[in-house]
Amino acid sequence: MNIKVDLKKLFAAAVSAIMCLSAGGCYLLPDEEEVLDAPTVKASDVTYSTVTAKKKDLEKKIVATGTVTAENQYTLSYEKQSGTVSKFYVKAGDKVKKGDVICDLDTYDLDYQIEEKQLYLEKAKLNVDIIYEGGGSQAEIDSAYVDVQLLEKELEKLQAQKEDSSLKSPIDGVVSSLSDVRAGDNVNPGQTIATVIDTSALYIAIQPDDLTQYDIDTEVQIRIGEDYYDGVVFMTPKKLADYQEEQKEDHNNVDDTGIDYQADTIYVRFKDTAPAETVGQLADTILVLDSVKDAIVISNNLIKKVDGTKVVYVLKNGEKTAVEVETGLSTGSQTEIKSGLKEGDEIVIR
Repeated sequence: MNIKVDLKKLFAAAVSAIMCLSAGGCYLLPDEEEVLDAPTVKASDVTYSTVTAKKKDLEKKIVATGTVTAENQYTLSYEKQSGTVSKFYVKAGDKVKKGDVICDLDTYDLDYQIEEKQLYLEKAKLNVDIIYEGGGSQAEIDSAYVDVQLLEKELEKLQAQKEDSSLKSPIDGVVSSLSDVRAGDNVNPGQTIATVIDTSALYIAIQPDDLTQYDIDTEVQIRIGEDYYDGVVFMTPKKLADYQEEQKEDHNNVDDTGIDYQADTIYVRFKDTAPAETVGQLADTILVLDSVKDAIVISNNLIKKVDGTKVVYVLKNGEKTAVEVETGLSTGSQTEIKSGLKEGDEIVIR
């Protein structure tokens, strides 16, 4: 009976405590957070990134890269004699004229033989005079004179050998390279000493994606670094097929261009003589297919399609507005806008 009374007292005390806490503004459980309405963003509060429409020139072109090469080059070596190189007169990159000496072989022994042979020749000539003045027979005189002729021929041979000891350039050109030979080294017949190129006929072999855009005598620009040169196409795959057929039909036709033509290649020649230092450098050939002057030109990614219509988004009175445009010449990255935009319009990027 006492337990029941205690439970009732405990229950009553708990209820009284809860009512007390409520009256004092205290809670045992946290309030739910107040649910706020979504923020309203006005159009004027949006910031856009824009670019200003400007006029410029636009070219649709093919750019292909190749290496500047000489049509004719000559590897120089001593054909018949060996010896020790005594001196080089040039280095790689030097300009040379036809007949300029590239290097000399040591001719110390040869010079001695020539000097000796000259003395013998003088002696033989004196002997002819002595026999003649001494009243010798015609047979004696003729025999002595034969000795003179033999010595003259031997001297000529030695002098020719000395002349050949100087390796000379066969053309006006540039020394493109020297072999790994130094003064004091021995060289053998046929061993390459130097390479000289003819800089009056330089070309570039290119392999563009679209070979059909090129024809014989098509003019192009050649860009090497920041310098530009005029160029012209002189061989195409179509022309090469005809050229090779002509070579087969006429055995007297000899290809003296010095070019190893390839069927999938366009060949471009400098119209004027190019600087010798361009040989071996990379060059861009530029073929202009079409162009416009002083036109509104924008990036291709700024042109969108809405329901099949080309539009560009511009900023008008702070609002992003779609404007229908008519396009013209287009390249891989830029397009001419023929109508719909004017210079100074702010085009929305994002």
